[in-house]
Amino acid sequence: MVLPEGSDSRPWLREVEQLVPVPRPALAGMIVERLSRDGLVLVTGRAGVGKSHLIEHEVAPRCVGRFLSTVPLVGLPQSQMEEFIREYASKLHPPTLLVLDGVLDTEFLPEALLRRGFELIVVSRTAPVGWRHVAKVVEVGPFSRGESVQFLTSNRRGLTAEEADRLAERLGDRPRALTWSLRWLEPGVTVDRFLRKARTNAHVMFAEQPGDQAPSLVAEVRRALDALPHSGLLSPRDLLGALALIDAVPFPVSGVEAQPSRLGWRSALNELPQERRMPFYNLAGALRILEQHGLVRVTEGEASLVWLDCQLVRQVLSPAETRRAACLAETMLLATVPASGGVALWEDWPSWEASASAFNAIDPRFVETAAGRYALLASCDYLVERDRAGEARDRLLELRSVWNRTKVVPWEFRLRAIDLLAQASFRINDTTAARHYASTSYRTRKAVQGLLHPDTLASTAHWAFVSGRIDRLTLLRPLAKDVPDQRLALRISAFIAALRMRSFHDFCPVEEIEEIVRGQSDILGPEHPHTLVTADLLARAFSRAGEPEKAIAQYEKTLECRTRTLGPGHAHTTATSTALYRQRRELGREGLG
Repeated sequence: MVLPEGSDSRPWLREVEQLVPVPRPALAGMIVERLSRDGLVLVTGRAGVGKSHLIEHEVAPRCVGRFLSTVPLVGLPQSQMEEFIREYASKLHPPTLLVLDGVLDTEFLPEALLRRGFELIVVSRTAPVGWRHVAKVVEVGPFSRGESVQFLTSNRRGLTAEEADRLAERLGDRPRALTWSLRWLEPGVTVDRFLRKARTNAHVMFAEQPGDQAPSLVAEVRRALDALPHSGLLSPRDLLGALALIDAVPFPVSGVEAQPSRLGWRSALNELPQERRMPFYNLAGALRILEQHGLVRVTEGEASLVWLDCQLVRQVLSPAETRRAACLAETMLLATVPASGGVALWEDWPSWEASASAFNAIDPRFVETAAGRYALLASCDYLVERDRAGEARDRLLELRSVWNRTKVVPWEFRLRAIDLLAQASFRINDTTAARHYASTSYRTRKAVQGLLHPDTLASTAHWAFVSGRIDRLTLLRPLAKDVPDQRLALRISAFIAALRMRSFHDFCPVEEIEEIVRGQSDILGPEHPHTLVTADLLARAFSRAGEPEKAIAQYEKTLECRTRTLGPGHAHTTATSTALYRQRRELGREGLG
């Protein structure tokens, strides 16, 4: 960025003048070669990728000696271009290079300039389709990640390569965004602090500043939004806003287009009122329009925006546009997952695998329906089961904070959040918090729903388990057996067996655990995570009963299932693998398997 001398005396502006240019020799060489051969080159690319910077700092120096003069014409409207041709073009003699920068209209290129023998570089954000007279097109993209890291670390002392890499990823490797970010990365300002500030102040941080010659990124976003169609039930403009609310997390388009054919599958979209059920037949068309404008990336069935674009779009939208975008975002997300009731069933994990991150990225204020709030909770349940309990707890605390500030969120969502907080806290070994949350939930449910309600029994059972209260679990088990759904009774039996196995004085018989495993296998399935927890417990029972061969066989079977269903890096898989290794070592067979 070149600033006129004396434009401003602030230190950060003087620093911007001294930025070290990062060369892009391949693109520059391509432009010069095609210019020499054809005399006319169209340089395109989305806003902020450094097209003008490339021409000024890389192409123009290579053309020194070839032309009598180089004339840059920046952002000239049709009237001023006609004046230039009339008053000044006749005074220029070939070989002359004209750089028409900021051209938007594909019909803008005057015939007169072509007839006079000038060589032309046309710089435009407009796609090359529709241009006349254009022999060659060079599309400029963002920096490579290496160029971004070099640019940032060369111009900001103390910035590590890791920090620069993270910042470049958030800003989409766009040269102009990287350049403007340096204004705010003063000494003492960390990348994390910058990103937190940009999340709420991007419209200020990336707006016009004294001395800026190119339009601001905010202005570019407004221009891009104005250029999008904004009519119809699913307009590209509303779709862009919806994707922006998901905060740069990929949205699983494939989940909308191809839902599972599993028996009993019911999309959460069916839980919405009829007027909220968005028809998605034109989703692909709206995405293509956004792709053509360079606003959205669609890869492998997922659509996403650059993080910076999400912040800018969110703050440029009007309140009415934000509300439409929020309704669309919630509807789109619900179309990718099943009706949940706040629980991510094991058989539905593939859907949650694709959608949980998007659910956990959207601001809870934008999710207003019962189906949407249950889906937010189910996505946290999925994170807990997938060994991401710390992430789930942070999200649940955020949900509670948002929901506690409004009176319209019913108590059942708040209590389900507390149940999940108890589970997440237990998974990260914060037993004090787990007992607190579980106690809060079961006492409240007892007062609201009654002692014999299945949800009250489930909350009480979890509290008793994390508190080590076998006596309470023993009292709960016959109550749970009266509930038609026997999953809870089996879960309580598994809790009792686990607590007895922890004790040195109260051994749980192998036959009792085998019976629980058979019951869970019949009802939940042999590879259900809860079944595998009890199967792992069975292997420990065999070992404790002095049957190491059976213990090894059971550990091997459990490890195979956990590796397949949970993955090799899951904490439960690792625990089983470690137990198997120890059991083999005791028999002198540590080299096997």
